[in-house]
Amino acid sequence: MADPDGLAGKRPDEGRARVALAAVMLLCLVGLAVSWELTRVWLLSRTDPDYHSFCAVTEGMNCETVALSRWSVVLGAPNSTWAMAAYLYILGLAIIAWRRPGRGLLWGMGVLVSLASIWLLGVMHFAIGSLCILCLALDVVNWAVLAFAWVALRGSGTSIAIALRDDCAWLWRHRLAGVAMAVAGLGLLGGAWAFGHGLVHEVQAGSGQVSGPVPKGACGEVEEREQAVSSGTTPEGAFWIGSPSPVLTIEEFTDYQCPHCRRAHFRVRQLLAGAGSRIRVIHRHLPLDNHCNPAIERSFHERACELSRAAICAGRQGRFWEMNDLLFQQADEIRQQDLPVRVLAERLALSLEEFDCCMEDPATAERLARDIAEGNRLGIRGTPAFRIDGQIHYGKIPEERLQAVGITPPPP
Repeated sequence: MADPDGLAGKRPDEGRARVALAAVMLLCLVGLAVSWELTRVWLLSRTDPDYHSFCAVTEGMNCETVALSRWSVVLGAPNSTWAMAAYLYILGLAIIAWRRPGRGLLWGMGVLVSLASIWLLGVMHFAIGSLCILCLALDVVNWAVLAFAWVALRGSGTSIAIALRDDCAWLWRHRLAGVAMAVAGLGLLGGAWAFGHGLVHEVQAGSGQVSGPVPKGACGEVEEREQAVSSGTTPEGAFWIGSPSPVLTIEEFTDYQCPHCRRAHFRVRQLLAGAGSRIRVIHRHLPLDNHCNPAIERSFHERACELSRAAICAGRQGRFWEMNDLLFQQADEIRQQDLPVRVLAERLALSLEEFDCCMEDPATAERLARDIAEGNRLGIRGTPAFRIDGQIHYGKIPEERLQAVGITPPPP
């Protein structure tokens, strides 16, 4: 009897082919686990300033650097979520290929993920300048999938071209199965996008990021209110804003590359807009950057020291709070485009000659070092941190401390 689907009569090396298919299935499970961990690194590196991944080894081998780059997100979702969809689909193809149809398609998916690995490897090396151990592990998985898919295909005793032709013919004869495979593929892609886009939205909401430009009316309203509050410097040279005679003084220790600090910044601005005549906020720099902070042992927020110096130098020209606001408002652009601080100085119409001189002035580094030393002396282990009456509070200003002096906290 004819066997149009080629399911009867195993080839002499069909056993080897099935071992290869089992290896592909196992590799897909490994890929799923690594992709999940990579998604976790992507999320925590953006939301937890205390998080340090095991694979953040050096500046040139750092998963967090790769995760924080703009290349880590494609079409609104992290690359790792797309990878999970691909491994689930390949796993399904390997199960189908156990009975021979689909081995050509399985090999084709192996080629696709291997090409993706080559492209991402080039991006890490040439565009980001840092490699990710977890990403490299996925590269190995992808190339191994391709190799074992080829072994499984050869176990059928056919060439690649014939296997692809036979798979297409099989799908044509079994149209319902073909439609089901297409729907499954689109469903996985849709699920990956929904899950990944949800994570991106969570990060943006948690850091105070808005999609698109900030409405001019809102900015104008904040600026108009802020004109009613005073500003100045403490005897130690720290910048303050708020009331000359406050009922409550708050010292904020922040990092310009910290997502939590960005969210706290907008809440503090809301607080000042409503109660700026009763409170005073003193700004302290605490960059989590080993270039200037001796308490940080690994590369983390690698431009935080530079951005703090830029704020100090803007302050020398009487524009500290404008630069402070700009650094938080444009944090995403600064990170993604590696925006030079001189561009920010231009946007504030600062004297660039004075700004450049200040950035290289040892006195600027000394001023920054004093804030860092104070934060480390107090044992502050993360940012943002707020000191009120000698007590340290992390994340946000406690509502009860505001209510105790008759100040209504801003809405969440």
